[in-house]
Amino acid sequence: MLAQLSCTVLSRKELLDHIFKLTLSSSHISRKAKPGNFVHLKVNSDAPLLRRPFSIHSVDRARNRFEILLKVVGKGSAVLSQKSPGETLDLLGPIGNSFSLPPRGREVILVAGGMGIAPLWFLLTRLAGRFSPEDMTVFMGAKSKTELLYADKLKGTQAKLIVATDDGSAGRKGLITEVFLKEIKKRGRDLKKLAVCSCGPHKMLKSMSEIAKSLDLWCQISLETHMACGVGACWGCVVKGNDGTYKRVCVDGPVFDAREVVLE
Repeated sequence: MLAQLSCTVLSRKELLDHIFKLTLSSSHISRKAKPGNFVHLKVNSDAPLLRRPFSIHSVDRARNRFEILLKVVGKGSAVLSQKSPGETLDLLGPIGNSFSLPPRGREVILVAGGMGIAPLWFLLTRLAGRFSPEDMTVFMGAKSKTELLYADKLKGTQAKLIVATDDGSAGRKGLITEVFLKEIKKRGRDLKKLAVCSCGPHKMLKSMSEIAKSLDLWCQISLETHMACGVGACWGCVVKGNDGTYKRVCVDGPVFDAREVVLE
């Protein structure tokens, strides 16, 4: 499934300050990618040398294209954010495992923190034909309303949307994990009916892992981390399991059962 490809940039759109969406051409990625997979992009022909990982945000099989979201946080992402239509990008992909589709009959909950909406949007589009909107809830969190991605777009999916911001500038005030925990505790014994998928900053996913363990939730998390090779050779992106072994986020993940990993 993994291939090295040269993909043409079809469009670049700034969604929020320092957050961009790139649309790239690739029949291989659009046909093979699953929610949770990522691509490893080469920034330049010289420096920075290391590739950058980005979750596959959406695919359009009919038009042989896919999308990624990127936030400018350093030199590499800054260069990628300025790529223009017609330019080509060297990439490896699709890489990694994917979210397991929740069992039918479950209530699906997606918990996204900031840029964590990137792979979860792809997953949501795959779940749309499998679950009715009333059985799906999306928790969307950000530091403030200026960093809140896709709130309006998520409303169009008809899934229940719960928004929280750290400063209270949009939705409920507080951490999205706190809001999530408060909401699911209302369900009492119905927790076994939940299927939770989450992606976001490391601190948020650590909280999600702790919640999943304490309540024994069916919960998958997609980890975000720095990577060197991206193909499992360097062991530079490991996460510790409950059994003391180490897994590579790039190829053994990035999706893990939240109850089976130890996040420091």
